[in-house]
Amino acid sequence: MLVSKRPALKPIPTEWEPELLDFELFLRAQGRTPATIDTRIRHLRTLARQCGVDRPHDVTSEDLVRWSGSKDWAPETRNSYHASTRLFFQWHSRRNECEDPSILLKSIKRPVPPPRPAPDVAIREALSTPNERLKLILRLAAELGLRSAEIASIAATDIQPASDGWGILTVHGKGQKDRVLPIPPDLMFEMSQHIQGQKWLFPGNFHGHLSPRWVGKLAAKNLPDNWTLHTLRHRFATTAYAESQDIIAIQEALGHESIETTQRYTKASTDIRGLVQSARL
Repeated sequence: MLVSKRPALKPIPTEWEPELLDFELFLRAQGRTPATIDTRIRHLRTLARQCGVDRPHDVTSEDLVRWSGSKDWAPETRNSYHASTRLFFQWHSRRNECEDPSILLKSIKRPVPPPRPAPDVAIREALSTPNERLKLILRLAAELGLRSAEIASIAATDIQPASDGWGILTVHGKGQKDRVLPIPPDLMFEMSQHIQGQKWLFPGNFHGHLSPRWVGKLAAKNLPDNWTLHTLRHRFATTAYAESQDIIAIQEALGHESIETTQRYTKASTDIRGLVQSARL
């Protein structure tokens, strides 16, 4: 089902509806992923409800600046909303031969946070739940380093048996780039048990499976001390690097475009205090 056609969505001004529906079809025609389309349309529906303008054609640069400036967003969130707004109004202005009001909404410089791997004690606490689905979600993030969208979209056809009880998982990564990861025997057994007779490992209402947003919420709700699903991915990178010291292999496992991104996920295990002590005069 199209995002714009979902009955549970909050209402928006009537004249925004056909424009956002056509824009969603445009995104689908461009081959954008369902997760990307869901994010863009949700952002734009929020804009439609909050900017105080009844139709897209009447939106001005001042309206958009006022709307964004009134929000207490984190830099990453603001950048994402700006990107959705720019993409829509670039399409809208070409289609209607009018000015693009989003020209003042620039990309936002986001600070690069240090690696934040969730500690094993926090993960074990969350894994004490009797909820088998949740435990599997947590293990896929912590032990294979998967993103929420990659976990949500695992299908039965993506899981194949290998030798000695191991398995092979085809991961549908960011930018529609697939990669292949080995599945340890115990995790392979749990996945095989959970998916029996199903098309998706985690069935749901988002194109037949759970949405990435809901996967992330489930993990964050059950992890203690504000740890999130993404910090489990940091945990995978950090523990893998401590074991192997092979940053290239970790980059490949995580599906990163650049080695710099992988380095931001990997917390150094070096004793910095020891280094400083050794450098004393």
